[in-house]
Amino acid sequence: MAQALRKKFPKIEVAGNENGKFRVGSFEVTLDGELLHSKLETHRFPTPADVEKLIRQHL
Repeated sequence: MAQALRKKFPKIEVAGNENGKFRVGSFEVTLDGELLHSKLETHRFPTPADVEKLIRQHL
């Protein structure tokens, strides 16, 4: 999913790491420094449609 999102939205950051440290169970999407989705906070993995909707709301 991360690669597909990066193709559509080049400024997006999709990470499972923070400061080079791998975090088990994490999947976070950040755009322009704003956290759009955190699996650690929501306890669920988003669908590609969920993420695209969040990004479009942010733009």
